Amino acid sequence: MAISYEQALQVQSENQDRLMALEGVNAVGAKLGEDGPVLEVTLDPDAALPQGLDASEIDGVPLRVVRGRYTLQ
Repeated sequence: MAISYEQALQVQSENQDRLMALEGVNAVGAKLGEDGPVLEVTLDPDAALPQGLDASEIDGVPLRVVRGRYTLQ
């Protein structure tokens, strides 16, 4: 079953505080990927991958971990 963007936003809302509390995480957001919505977590380039971010999805939404430092745009 395909996940809608609205469902991805709901999963982001439900998990954002927990994910942001992980060491090295500096941003969490629902994004539209090539194959549909994903939950993207930005992790500091020097940080170890926290437990839980090695999963392929969170609550049915594909998880994508990117390395970088989030800056306000």
